[in-house]
Amino acid sequence: MKTPMRCLQRGNMRFDLMRAAAVLLLIAGLLPATAAEARQFKRIRDVSVDCSDALICDVSTYNAQSELYTVIFRRRSSRDAPLELVLGVRETLAAGSEVVMQVDGREILRLPVSELSYRAAVYEYTFKGEAEIAALVDAARSGQELRVSFRARGADTVSTFSLAGFVAGLTFMDEQQGRVGREDALQADGGAPAAGGETVREITSFAAIPFQIRNEFADRPSAACGGLAEERFAGLGGFEANTGNETFLIGLPCGAGDADNQPYAFWERTGSRFRSVPLPVMTGDGPSTAEEAWNIAWDQDSLQLTGYFEGRGNGDCGEYNRWAWREVSGRYAFVLVEARVNGECDGDAAGGPDTWPLVWPPEGQP
Repeated sequence: MKTPMRCLQRGNMRFDLMRAAAVLLLIAGLLPATAAEARQFKRIRDVSVDCSDALICDVSTYNAQSELYTVIFRRRSSRDAPLELVLGVRETLAAGSEVVMQVDGREILRLPVSELSYRAAVYEYTFKGEAEIAALVDAARSGQELRVSFRARGADTVSTFSLAGFVAGLTFMDEQQGRVGREDALQADGGAPAAGGETVREITSFAAIPFQIRNEFADRPSAACGGLAEERFAGLGGFEANTGNETFLIGLPCGAGDADNQPYAFWERTGSRFRSVPLPVMTGDGPSTAEEAWNIAWDQDSLQLTGYFEGRGNGDCGEYNRWAWREVSGRYAFVLVEARVNGECDGDAAGGPDTWPLVWPPEGQP
């Protein structure tokens, strides 16, 4: 009888799981395999809410059968960030045409294509008119159907989108961005002034990286985090989080990665001082540390980082970790809370990473 090969390969490193039941490098975050970026996701009836580690949140409704297939309300985490309207398309819209939006048969917006910004790399049109978007949101709150008329491929087309779950989606966005009860909330508005400081700052360009560590991302062989195009870097959820006592945690995509897995590196910032932060790791030879984590997901409320390295794209094997960011002996550090591994790349995901065999802490130990 043939025994399944019990090994995972990550980059140029191989881990033979037949040698020990507890082989697991520290990796950070739970990301969709196709984009290798961190997300907090919730489906509410016909609406989806998707938030990155940097708390860039999308409230979306979809029509998979249309060339204009999604309408997104996007907001970044900063205090004064406006709501943006984003249209996902499969074909470019006809020059000189208009996009018309109706809610339950009543026209709300008529936008010339010339007033939309187009990002060809992701097939998205963006509109930033605050008053117009506010009117659309107000109508959508009490509406049932959004109809979008547009012209593409020389033909006039109408896409319809369900608004079921839209109000709950706005509320979830407010919750994720910490706006509940504040005057800048979209739905859960309590009238309280917006907080004076941001708890999480997104980092979406090389220029936004603190200059003290920016050289690590230069396009040269000696750079520890080189080899990553800036356009891809922008969408991978880099962040700086205020974790208390004037201490900040910085997590940034580090290196090119691939379609399934993206490495990240971490620094602690206190004032103008920076310190590279290692991550504790359980290996077949015992406890160790790693300089990078894979596919990070950061929870600002609990100050925890989770990780899921996919051994294969279908998610049937891999490694999962969870760390807590804690103050230890006067400074912050990652503490390994949970580590799991499934080395059987045999097509059976075994219920997902949070049910895989536990390698830390030992069974029976809290």
